[in-house]
Amino acid sequence: MPITVADVEEALAMAPTESEGEYTDRDTLLYAVAIGMGRDPLDAKELEYVCETVGNRVVPTAGTVLSRPRRSLAGAGQAARAALQSKMNYAMMLHGEQRIEVFQPLPPAAEINISSRVAGVYDKGEGKGALVINESAVSLKSDGSPLYTQRNTMFYRADGGFGGESKGAPVPHQLPDREPDAVCEMPGRVDQAMVYALCGDRNPLHRDPGVAKKAGFDVPILHGLCSYGIACHAVLKTMLDYDQTQMTGFDVRFSSPVFPGETQVVEMWKDDKVISFRVRIKERDVVSINNGKCTIK
Repeated sequence: MPITVADVEEALAMAPTESEGEYTDRDTLLYAVAIGMGRDPLDAKELEYVCETVGNRVVPTAGTVLSRPRRSLAGAGQAARAALQSKMNYAMMLHGEQRIEVFQPLPPAAEINISSRVAGVYDKGEGKGALVINESAVSLKSDGSPLYTQRNTMFYRADGGFGGESKGAPVPHQLPDREPDAVCEMPGRVDQAMVYALCGDRNPLHRDPGVAKKAGFDVPILHGLCSYGIACHAVLKTMLDYDQTQMTGFDVRFSSPVFPGETQVVEMWKDDKVISFRVRIKERDVVSINNGKCTIK
């Protein structure tokens, strides 16, 4: 049954789902390894992210894997959101955008509170699909202080034309019209999806060749959020001297799938407090991440 305007209005009107969660330094260390840190065991800067006896830095984009609820405290909103998305064509869904706003450096381990809601639904029109924006606001359980807020935009290609609102969707960040100020090549590993899956995303599309073939790919593709983390790794390394405390936001638009083992070339531009970037696949000369925006202090 197709979605209706009433379904959307109900989901948007629901109070956020409040949940509790927690993560340990195993989660934050594993995430850093999964996005390529620590390959040089003598790199002092990266050791601060992957070896707790050297440092306790956490990659800001790790927030995408750390906010898994342990216990739901209020579930009415969750039920309404699940009802909305159960009516949409999941097989035709793509992860369109990912954004994170960071309010303080992520601790290596923490107990957290998570407030989740549908922040927006936009109808692009018949044959053009629909956008659903999900938001999770994460705070520290110890003092209630905001930690980060993440938003993802899911593009449901087959669900446009239901009569919903078309205006108000996020506008892509425009890249500067000049040569990049810096370029960083991030070599991939053929087993990278296997490692990243251990961070929590067990979608077989990224590991099972049979599932990948049914989805139209000759081989499994890399997680989009792994590429998101690799881009963050490149910006930290190239523009911020590995100082994650300078980063306050990291937004991307996904453009093309990445295959494990490919080299992701991150092109960067710095203008005041904004680092713009995009990612190009060296082996195929295609843009995999576009309209990237990193905000800094």
